[in-house]
Amino acid sequence: MNAETGHEPPLPHNDGEKTERIDLGLAILSALAPPHAVFDPQDIAAWCGCTPSMISSIEARALRRLREKMRVQFKLSHFDMIDHRSFLALHFQS
Repeated sequence: MNAETGHEPPLPHNDGEKTERIDLGLAILSALAPPHAVFDPQDIAAWCGCTPSMISSIEARALRRLREKMRVQFKLSHFDMIDHRSFLALHFQS
């Protein structure tokens, strides 16, 4: 994240065509996958036509954004977010 602007830089080689290919690959994979299936970055990359490192980068970025949104939504400090499992258990009991 850029300290001056507060924005994350774009992912490498993230042009519109590649984004569309990744979106399409994810849509097809999710439509064909059995319920509760788990895929590793290599499997996802094969469906999306990109590298496993790009899938890992996308995942890491999404998790950072999710953690930040949760921190803001629940008015938590950085230290409150360290133990993610207890935080999730506390706020999302079923």
